[in-house]
Formats: sequence, C-alpha cells, structure tokens
Amino acid sequence: MKKEMLISSGQNETRVAILESRRVVQLFFDRKNKKSIVGNIYLGKVKNVLPSLDAAFVDIGEGRNAFLYVNEVGFDESELENSGDVPKKIQYVLKVNQMVLVQVTKDPMKTKGARLTTFISIPGRYMVLAPYNDGVGVSKKLDEKERERLRKLAEEMKPEGFGLIVRTAARGVQQNMLQKDLKLLIKKLNHISKSSLKRKKPALISEEQTMVIKILRDIFTEDYDAIYVDKKAMKRDIGKYLNSIGIKFLNIIVHHGQDSLFEEFGTDDVIEGALEQKIWLKSGGFIVVDHGEAMTTIDVNTGKYTSGKNSNQAILRTNMESAEVIANQLRLRDIGGIIVIDFIDMAGERDRNKVMKRFKQCLETDRTKTEILRFSKLGLMEMTRKNVSDGILRTMCKVCPYCEGRGFIKSEETIRLEIERKIKKLARESNNKAFLLKMNSDIASLIIGQDGKNLKYLESTVKRYLAIQS
Repeated sequence: MKKEMLISSGQNETRVAILESRRVVQLFFDRKNKKSIVGNIYLGKVKNVLPSLDAAFVDIGEGRNAFLYVNEVGFDESELENSGDVPKKIQYVLKVNQMVLVQVTKDPMKTKGARLTTFISIPGRYMVLAPYNDGVGVSKKLDEKERERLRKLAEEMKPEGFGLIVRTAARGVQQNMLQKDLKLLIKKLNHISKSSLKRKKPALISEEQTMVIKILRDIFTEDYDAIYVDKKAMKRDIGKYLNSIGIKFLNIIVHHGQDSLFEEFGTDDVIEGALEQKIWLKSGGFIVVDHGEAMTTIDVNTGKYTSGKNSNQAILRTNMESAEVIANQLRLRDIGGIIVIDFIDMAGERDRNKVMKRFKQCLETDRTKTEILRFSKLGLMEMTRKNVSDGILRTMCKVCPYCEGRGFIKSEETIRLEIERKIKKLARESNNKAFLLKMNSDIASLIIGQDGKNLKYLESTVKRYLAIQS
C-alpha cells in the first residue's frame, strides 16, 4: 500500500493529509487562532473542589478553568487525611489553592474546559516516559516476538520508579537508539521539574511540539513513500527533525505547480465532502451523518426500492458497504464521543454479525481508541470513539446564526401566518389607516396571494390599507 503525507503551510494555517493508495484517510488542521493545547504541561492552581462530581476546577492560566477528575489525580495514600478513604475522594486529595502539575489530555470543547491529568507522560519517538507510573507496556500492534524483545530491553533501561511505554515505531529499533530516546525524555522531564519549582502561580511549563512534528513523531514511519510540502522551510524543518531521531528519509518533495499542493492531490474536494451531511454509496444507497450535542447519529439508507425476492441480499450489501464507508469517515472527520449507527434493518442475527465483523475489521487501521457494543434491541449499533479534537466540522464551521444549530428554520408559510397575526395585532392597537410592510419577495407573494386575493381578504379583515414592499 502506497503511503504519502501532504503538508501545506501558510501564515495562518497548516494542513496535513495522510494518503493511503492515493486516498485521503486523515486530515489535521492547525490554525493560528485555534491552537491545540493537548500535551501541554502546566503548573495549575486548584480553584474549586466539587465532591458531588469527584472533580476539581483548575486554573492553568489559559482563561477558562480546566477539569480534573479524581481518577486522574496521583496521590500517596499515607498523605491522605483519612487513610481509610478508599476509593479516594477528591476532597481528601486536593485542596483549594493547592498547586498541581498537570497535563492536558483534551482540548476545551464547546462549553467545556480542557481535561487534565496529573499522570504526566513525556512522549518520544520510540518510547513514552511515565514518571508517575511504574512498569513497562509495549504496543499491541507489534507481533509477539518483537513485543517480548522490546519488553526485555525496556525493563533493563527503565529508571527505578518510572514507567515506560514502547511505541509501535520501535519495531526493529536497536538498543542504542532506544537509549538515546530515553535519555532525551529524562532530560526533558528534569527541565520540567526545575521549571515548575521556580513558579508560584499558574503557568505553561512545557509546550507540546508543533502539529507537524507531533504527526511525524506519532504517525510517520519509514515505509512512507513520500512527504510532499509546499514550502522549502518546511522541508528543512522536517529533515532536521527526522535526522535528530536517527531517520534518514530522502523523499521530501517540494511541490511546484500552477495548482496548490492540496488541489493537485484532490484533497480540497475531499475536505469539502467531509463537511457534507450526506454521503453517497456506490450501491446507490446513502449515509446521513448528524452531529448532535450529546452524540453523533449515522443513518444508513438504501436509496432505492429493495422489497422482493432479493431484498435481504441488497440490504446486507448496502450495510456491508456502509460499514466500510462509516469507518473511513469516522477517521477522516475525526468524529468522537458517543456514536449511534442505524443500519438498515436486517433479516436475522447472522447478517448483523457479518456487518459487525466487517465494521470491526475496517476500524483496525484507526489509531484512535474505539469501543463497539452489540446491536441494541432497536437494531442500533452503539459505539464510542475517543474524543481528541473538535473534528473537521467544528474546526472549519460555526453554528448557523439563523437556526442556531438546530438544523431548521421557519418555513415561508409559518412566517407568512406570523406576519398576518402581527398585522391583526397592530390594527387592534393602532389608529393608523395604513401600514407599509417590508418583507422578502417569497413571503410577499404568499401575503398577496393569487390575483391579490389574500391581501384583499386581509385588508377587509383588519379594515386597513396594506402596502407591501419587497
């Protein structure tokens, strides 16, 4: 499978697209006025402790207070006021005005503040250093033999009292490179510790890498065929970073041409399509994606008549195709949270199991954590996908000022009837003999009616002259 990365950078925005077999599978956006703070480490100050929620609000110096759940707070049981308080309670672990070192795990979303943890982790190319955990973890995406090799190396290198997670990128990497990576992580942790001790009020202690470097660190592997950029400076920065982690990747190509980089690869069209509510299937069916406040719902439709002898087969085919498309769209649009999928009703358990199996297979390439539940009694598939960003829709769009996010506006007929009621109210409350009404031409035609009949009736009802201007 051919793998490529496109990086388009400008003054106010950087966009990254991941391509597999020339198909866009992931999109990333970094805008100057909306930067992600996930991964940033702050010295925070506890502002409120909420026992009813088992959580606390923490001032991290970013305006809106961030949220810290009790299960994200590390503590020493011997330091608790009441050592018998197990499971731990937030009021025994944190106090108002207490200073805490925290890391952002989720960006602020809509009305919610950023999500925090005190379990700091320092990610590198091959490993993640976890200073407040113990033990060794190895990526499950590696085969068993490689996992065992890396586990032994990690256990040998692991500093006492620290945790280590070995990443997928460590496949085939020798001990000297792993040690080099770990050395950099320990150096960074020492810098964070020293910086936090110097601060007396909420402050940013360590900022996460830029989006591009973060993607290279977390996603890029040496089996990529090419990285395309549209700025020479970006090529230089990428080459410098890859060299620093021991990767000599030569196929970084600066795009030149009349069309932009994203236009050349058709990526702009993919982005536009990812904002659409309806997605057409090759079979003639379609999928409707509806982003709600509490969850995202996805409805699968055949789009054509399926009754008759082969209707069950047609429904199964459409559902199997939609399972693949939905998995791709979740990744492309970065849809997170609770997701409910309404597949077309199937004949029996066997067909539902086939669709479930296909859907799980298609999600295997998704790096974001997903959990699929069984079909409900109503035939709905329920799932969750880790919510790590606003997704493409909320990144690129805002709530409609007319419908205020409801997805509906009043019909012309409703507005016409409202206007007629207002005219009658004005006539009751005013002695004016005439009214000038200014309105949209479509509404005006409804008020006037065919051959002016409705307007004449309205004038006779209110006993006023009505002049309409559109």
